[in-house]
Amino acid sequence: MAWTTSLSNLVLGVYGFTLITGVPANILAFYTFFQKIRKRSTPIDILLLSLTISDLIFLFFLPFRMVEAANMKWTLPYFLCPLSGFVFYSTIYNSAFHLTAISVERYLGVAFPIKYKLKRNPRNAVIAVVFFWIISLAHCSIVYIMQYHDHSNPNFTDPSKRNTCYEDFSAEQLKILLPVRLELFAVLFCAPFLICCFCYIRFIHILSNLPNINAKKRMRAIGMALGTLLVFIICFTPYNISHVVGYVGGYSPKWRVHALLTSTFNACLDPFIFYFSSSALRGTFNNVLKEVVRRLSLLCCRSTLYCPLLNCLNSDERTQSSTDSSPSIRSFTTWNRTSMQECEFNLCLSVYIITFITGFPANVLAFYTFCCKVWKKPAPIDILLLNLTISDLLFLLVLPFKMQEVADDMIWNMPYFLCPLSGFVFYMTIYNSTFFLTAVSVERYLGVAFPIQHSLRRRPIYAVFASIFIWLFSVLHLSIVYIMPYYNPPGKGSAPRNICYEGFTDAQLQILLPIRLELCIVLFCIPFLICSFCYINFIRILSRLPNIGRRRKLRAIGLALGTLLVFALCFGPYNVSHVVGFVMKKSPEWRDKALLLSTFNACLDPLIFYFTSAAVRNALGAMVRGVWNKCRRPQVLWSSKKKKPSETEKTVLPKPQEVNAV
Repeated sequence: MAWTTSLSNLVLGVYGFTLITGVPANILAFYTFFQKIRKRSTPIDILLLSLTISDLIFLFFLPFRMVEAANMKWTLPYFLCPLSGFVFYSTIYNSAFHLTAISVERYLGVAFPIKYKLKRNPRNAVIAVVFFWIISLAHCSIVYIMQYHDHSNPNFTDPSKRNTCYEDFSAEQLKILLPVRLELFAVLFCAPFLICCFCYIRFIHILSNLPNINAKKRMRAIGMALGTLLVFIICFTPYNISHVVGYVGGYSPKWRVHALLTSTFNACLDPFIFYFSSSALRGTFNNVLKEVVRRLSLLCCRSTLYCPLLNCLNSDERTQSSTDSSPSIRSFTTWNRTSMQECEFNLCLSVYIITFITGFPANVLAFYTFCCKVWKKPAPIDILLLNLTISDLLFLLVLPFKMQEVADDMIWNMPYFLCPLSGFVFYMTIYNSTFFLTAVSVERYLGVAFPIQHSLRRRPIYAVFASIFIWLFSVLHLSIVYIMPYYNPPGKGSAPRNICYEGFTDAQLQILLPIRLELCIVLFCIPFLICSFCYINFIRILSRLPNIGRRRKLRAIGLALGTLLVFALCFGPYNVSHVVGFVMKKSPEWRDKALLLSTFNACLDPLIFYFTSAAVRNALGAMVRGVWNKCRRPQVLWSSKKKKPSETEKTVLPKPQEVNAV
């Protein structure tokens, strides 16, 4: 495999994302299952704890792979190559066994509830876990052995002198390795996958026919089953198919490294399975979220002049205010918990925090990159993407207000003027993103459909005018969000002041529902139709061009399909709620949950930036390399002592001019 800059950036991006999201989630899961097993061990908890340990070991050795990708060759001590590879692949297949065991345990608990409850024993789970580890380590020992396989090739290179790791195999090595890979595919993937499919299909069939189970618990269990099957298909299938292709063709496929990246995601997707499988983990996760929100609230209070307005009352004041609450507030609290569109605390807060943690650093990096690029040589696409980044950053800045509202059980305890202001920015930036994504699609389509005319006539000033128009158009349309909380006709009743943009009166709904329908048509349907037309023709034209590299063509087509998918998934459900609300003359109960999908747009847009702009890809790769070199520099200085480090060791983050030059 020949390393390239684009491949290095892709691998670093996937590994970095997996490491950042997987380590805290798995540590939280490990703590929860360990505490639960200490009190009372059950088979499912033992299996989940072992799966967590497997993922943590995988994540512990992941930085070695990141170093290899950053340097585009193996520069670490060579004994770490077979060791890290052995652990890397063993834990991947170990996860497949544990997920299968969890599916069997779930199926037996539903199909034979009485018999299984009488016969299940934690000791059996321990024996199964030991068996899984031994089978995985024994099968994947070929990874360790093959690196030191001695053969009769006269050109054989001493392993310690190689700069590649688990690549560039000789014909004699492939004769041994390819049949073993086929056996791994059959034994460590196909057999567990078939068992898992059988168990979860039967599990869903039986569970859907049971009448005495709560609908929410049933849907959560079915979602867990489907999620596990999806993890199996997405994470493990592509890499294992490469084994079959390699055995048939007699070589290692070139796309094998890309297929392996999907297996890496398993370490950060497993905690979602833990979340739906264990109520103890859900409880721990909720307690952590509440503590984080509480500390953020206290931090905001300390930096604010008028602390009592930001819900920073002490316990005595809270007790006094709760006992002195008026009947109207008590009646609203009852209405809030029964009819407030049931936006569950855990779901809303999880989505908001994940969006904020992943979206903010990614958009800050994109903002820096596009500012540097526009400052040196502005291009229409960069101006549009810079404005889209600013829109997402504004959205993320007001997101903590929504997080505080959810943490307070959907009661607005902050100064009321922040309610219409934060709601206005919140909804305005959502629709702002649809316009900028549409503008990017139009620019892409014109560049492919009319390359010469568009290159001669396009000017950065046109993109500036388009951006100003989009901002004004969004601000004017969404001003209703700011106006409506203060609209209170006499004699028509009033909405409670301790809620934000909910509980509208009939007079308010008579104005709001038609405007929502207009927002759906003008700010969603029309941009979506334009975006679909542009990207469909973009894909059609691009697929017929013979003089474009296959990788660039696939990346451009993936960008187009990804943008359409973001449009459909993030903005579609929420705008459909406008139409349903207009027809039913009231806000649908599922409107808040549909709004959560729109929230994800702020952390999905950076993926569009990544595939749209080479500058963002290079800046991300350079940043990761710079962080690694800064971490490695103290070791270099310690080993050299009196010898000054060379210029090549003084790697820092690139200057804006260098990023643009790339």
